[in-house]
Amino acid sequence: MRLGVTLMKGMIRMNENDLKWIAVSGLDLNPFNICLSEKLDKFGWCVDFSGFGEGKTHKAQLCIFDVLNRKDRPNIMIICSASSSPSWYNSLLMGLGLDFKFLSGAKDAVTYFSTELSNLFIVSEDVLSDSGNNAVLSEMKKSGIVWDLMIVDTSEDIDGITPSLYTENIGMKAKKVLVFAPIPAAYTETPDGVKEIITALLDKPADVSAAINADTMKFSMDTPYLNYPDESAPFAEIKPVYYSFSEKAIPQNLHIDEIQAGIRYSAGGNVFEEYNLEERKIYLKPSYTRADAEVLKNTDKKLEAFLKVIDPVMTSEDKTAVIYFDNATTMSYVEKILSAIYYDKRSSIAVFAKNAFDTRRLKQWYECVKEQKLRVILANDDLDDNFGVYSPITHIINYELPDNPVILQQRFKRRGLMGGKNPEFVIFADENGLFDSRILTKVLTGNLYKAFRRDLAGENILFRVRGIDTMIADMLKDIKYISDYTGAVGSSFDVISRFKLDYNIPAARNLTTAAKTNEYSTKKLGLLVNALGVRDIVAEKEINKEALASAVAAKIDEIKNGFTYFDESMALKTVPRHYTENDEYKSFTGFLSGNPYLKGVEAAKAELKKMTEGKDGFVYLKNALADLSDSMKAPVLYNIWRYWHKELGIGGSYEEMIKAYNEGVI
Repeated sequence: MRLGVTLMKGMIRMNENDLKWIAVSGLDLNPFNICLSEKLDKFGWCVDFSGFGEGKTHKAQLCIFDVLNRKDRPNIMIICSASSSPSWYNSLLMGLGLDFKFLSGAKDAVTYFSTELSNLFIVSEDVLSDSGNNAVLSEMKKSGIVWDLMIVDTSEDIDGITPSLYTENIGMKAKKVLVFAPIPAAYTETPDGVKEIITALLDKPADVSAAINADTMKFSMDTPYLNYPDESAPFAEIKPVYYSFSEKAIPQNLHIDEIQAGIRYSAGGNVFEEYNLEERKIYLKPSYTRADAEVLKNTDKKLEAFLKVIDPVMTSEDKTAVIYFDNATTMSYVEKILSAIYYDKRSSIAVFAKNAFDTRRLKQWYECVKEQKLRVILANDDLDDNFGVYSPITHIINYELPDNPVILQQRFKRRGLMGGKNPEFVIFADENGLFDSRILTKVLTGNLYKAFRRDLAGENILFRVRGIDTMIADMLKDIKYISDYTGAVGSSFDVISRFKLDYNIPAARNLTTAAKTNEYSTKKLGLLVNALGVRDIVAEKEINKEALASAVAAKIDEIKNGFTYFDESMALKTVPRHYTENDEYKSFTGFLSGNPYLKGVEAAKAELKKMTEGKDGFVYLKNALADLSDSMKAPVLYNIWRYWHKELGIGGSYEEMIKAYNEGVI
């Protein structure tokens, strides 16, 4: 094991350049994070299947630092989706102090490229879609460069990986390849597509014969895969917020889908997109006054319930909430409401649209400008993992629910640059069963099979919602009724229409006849009962409701207490939480306290603190950095400033520290 041999031997050689280890002081040096760079050294490649891509940028930082430590002019390429690019940039700049260059599809995105330089690039996956002929890659390909490290982030591809983008379109190789796999890979298929990427990108033959299965959950240095458990979900605080409308307030004759012969508002939770109420005239205004907001609040009981949740956040100094929407019209509605009610705090409300990248706030971070605290972030599901908010997230609010459990889990895991331990996770539920409750009890539960992967164990916050077992049992009975009814009755327009509306069935399914509806509902029911192991109970002509409720409750309890996956028969299997607690993990954990990362950080901090009390200015520091490459100096200087300013509370901006360093005075 390299960490136990090479690095421990390296401690003997450590001298004044121990200062370089200050650059890893902000990283979480746990076994799962450190073992990625170990696996890269041992196999030349590694695939991380962990969770929903959470923490990926933090785990990659140590792998990147490892390359910096060994190469004077490192060449590192990160390939990710456009929406993840800011996340990677923020994390690497604010974590390590490395300034990567964005590579977009613009023709002149790279005006100069040389293998004689240190090349640090973040490449949008969009660049690869042009059959690999995009001009921005041509100079790189012509140079014959072999990258020291190539990181492929496909973790946001919830419909599965597209290997051809990488196997056919990059046209370059790397000495080491780190892949963050998609979550989930298509639930009916094995996640072997990542092996094609490794074979295509690695500059030497790769042994990809290692099995991907439930045992990947175990900690092991004998496999190039990682599927580590995340311990935050068991402590999730899910807060349901209930509201209801009187039947007189939302008369059926004003339902918009009947008026326009359209479909039900698929996201739920916005009465003005569902019903043509009198107050909709105010709702459609481009901006609201405080009086407008009061009228809308008195009509929209969902909005009224939301404002009771958000008021303590807006009036606090230590709370920050992310509010998720599925529909841009509802996001705009809530933004206008908040701006009207909290008009004196408008600068505390931010809308994070796709690819939001606030350079002003980055500049404030480096210049130590006291920023206006963001209390509320309105976001859609393109929000990247490490979005640029410099305060811990205390509330995650689902103003609208998604239709996929994967997206719900991703919302729970996103915590921004500063993280946030056990934030309050808010879901709304209407007692009418028409809005959020419909999405939760029918759409999300009806898609529960999308929450897990084939052969790879994981978890999903959907199964921690209070009463989820009852919701699932009721949903199964409902779909069984639809399947039986459409199979027996030739004409059933009302049942077909309700099924499509209640479960958000896409128009592409073309459920225009009883026969087609019967085929689709029967297949959907089959997937669900097979996954939950209740096929025999549901197959009965008359369902034993008590037996079904008991069986579903037992299955949900099992899922909540372990990590779950689909086996080859597409049944859900769960491994217990202690499955990962093996002797190798304990042994690996045991010697971490003696590794040079941690010892070097402590030695560096001691010297840096001593410098602030002496009269030698930056003489010691310049001597200590003299033998480091320029690539290494950048993260070391940045983390010295962060330690002095952020931890000791001394010094000014980063710019001021660099100026003083160059002039030789402190």
